[in-house]
Amino acid sequence: MSSLSVRSILADGKLVGDNFHDWYRTLRIVLMHEKLIDVIDKPHVPEPSNNDDAETISAYKKYLEDLMSTKCLILSSMSSELQRQHEDMDPTDIIAHLKKMYGAQSRTPRYQLSKTIFRSMLNVNAQVGPHVLKMISLMEQLEKLGCKLGKELSQYLILQSLPESFSPFIVNFNMNKMDCDLHEMLNMLVDYQNQIDSGKNQGSVLVVGKLNKKKGKWNSKSKRSLSSLKVV
Repeated sequence: MSSLSVRSILADGKLVGDNFHDWYRTLRIVLMHEKLIDVIDKPHVPEPSNNDDAETISAYKKYLEDLMSTKCLILSSMSSELQRQHEDMDPTDIIAHLKKMYGAQSRTPRYQLSKTIFRSMLNVNAQVGPHVLKMISLMEQLEKLGCKLGKELSQYLILQSLPESFSPFIVNFNMNKMDCDLHEMLNMLVDYQNQIDSGKNQGSVLVVGKLNKKKGKWNSKSKRSLSSLKVV
């Protein structure tokens, strides 16, 4: 694989903060491919004195070139705001500062992710599929940072992010204590929204049913009409 191809991996996943762990893992892969990993893993090379031989001076010049190449790689793979914060630092100082800000021991990325999840709301006329997929992705990212919400709380957060039109679904879901994972729940919500849209066009009664485990969809045999829930 060419250097250009490897470096494009970083360009496709620029550091914005919450993705620090994925970004840092990719950065190390790129630096290893470029034979620059020692720049961030080993101590600074001291500046040679006037008494040092030509080989030592040449090695130091090579180190300075590698230092600049590494710094350019790191900065080019960041958001513009993070670039401004770190443009005057050496690569090792940049990594140390980022680890302090976003590393495993930092609460900042977990707080930012949880805030996004807890405040997520589906607009009335928006599609439920992309909305729930985004929430699931955020929950998975939060889990990678050591903060696991658990299935039930994750389901509640998704349900609480839905507009009033999903109230019949929420009532039925909680009453039946449906045992499904988040992606199965996603399929159920998409099917339910399709029923809402279809009912608006046809003036029919909404139908709520149980999940078909094999297909992750509503099981038509187990559907039951909720006569009191008519499409507006």
